[in-house]
Amino acid sequence: MITAAPKELSIKYTTILPKTCIDELKVLTSKKIVPSVSQGIRLAIENYIAQQKQQEYANAMREAMADGEFVQRTMNAQNDFANVDSEGAGAW
Repeated sequence: MITAAPKELSIKYTTILPKTCIDELKVLTSKKIVPSVSQGIRLAIENYIAQQKQQEYANAMREAMADGEFVQRTMNAQNDFANVDSEGAGAW
């Protein structure tokens, strides 16, 4: 469900968008898919930011996997804690 952002957390900002995008948002609004053009724009921006963050994370993980020292430290840490779960399993 799409909810409105609280006014105290919102900032009014003017931007220029292609007419075709606004027209499409108006169609979605008329079909009750989004409650308003503003909400559609907000949702699109939130989704774009989330995608960019996911891509940034994926890039960082690719870089980390190419770093042999990082991989070795990670494997060492994993091995150090490999038995922790099995040691505590009977305590419950």
